[in-house]
Amino acid sequence: MDSEVMNREKSKRSRFNEIGTLDYVNESSVVRAASLVKKGIVLSLAHTYEIDMPTVWFHGPFFYTNFRTPENTLGMFKQFKNRLGSLVCRYELSDHTGTHVDSLNHATEGLEMFGGRSYKLFSTDSGTTELGIDTMPPVFTRGVLLDFPSYFGIDILEESYEISLKDVRNLARKKAIGFRAGDAIIFYTGYSKLWRKDSSRYLSSTPGPGPQVAKWLLQNKFSITGSDTCNFEVASDENNKELFPCHQILIKRGGMHIIENLNLDELASAGVTEFLFVCAPLKLKGGAGSPVAPIAVI
Repeated sequence: MDSEVMNREKSKRSRFNEIGTLDYVNESSVVRAASLVKKGIVLSLAHTYEIDMPTVWFHGPFFYTNFRTPENTLGMFKQFKNRLGSLVCRYELSDHTGTHVDSLNHATEGLEMFGGRSYKLFSTDSGTTELGIDTMPPVFTRGVLLDFPSYFGIDILEESYEISLKDVRNLARKKAIGFRAGDAIIFYTGYSKLWRKDSSRYLSSTPGPGPQVAKWLLQNKFSITGSDTCNFEVASDENNKELFPCHQILIKRGGMHIIENLNLDELASAGVTEFLFVCAPLKLKGGAGSPVAPIAVI
């Protein structure tokens, strides 16, 4: 192997070590994804941030308030003739509030992060010096919706239902879904319907993919994944042998970002299985995640 080829291979490995499976999205897959747009319909896949929205206790509460108002800013800007007023709000939230994406420093095994990095060596008072959400590139790729309520002929999956690899393969076969490297694989459980309507149930024993499905996502070189639940995977008070194993498999071992609390009802109602998927995080230096407002274009 000559030096030029060796340098290219080294560069590829280095990029994967920084952005993980998003490295599977390339120029060709971006162009193919753009060609999926047939109707020109843009759907938001994000929930609205509101004071009474469901929040996981572990991540803390969400609140915001008016910081500047037209009333008080009129006094601040009284030297100007055009009487400009201004409303500015201040927000307090964790980076795992509402519809959000997990960064590659979010899940560890012990103190080891993705790529064998030691958290001790890269930690700061504000996230980490590597693998923070600021290193996640914007996503523009083919999205694939796995609509399990439709597949099972129900409105919503049962609490703690673990989506098996057999379920995934059977659904794909029934709906004639083909997969490609670089795809964004999105799981619909129906839990979107509970958002702000039954927050207690939404935040409790959620359904979701099992560990074998997580491994399958990595084996097929998909770029990113997400679901319409707060945990992505099954979360039940009765299942306490392993805590969020899919997070460790996907983020720590495989380098795959996870999007949670997606709003997928409208996309599922459209009856599509593939679409253009677009998502970009806030560039929060060293952050463990970011609020996002992904879109599907069909």
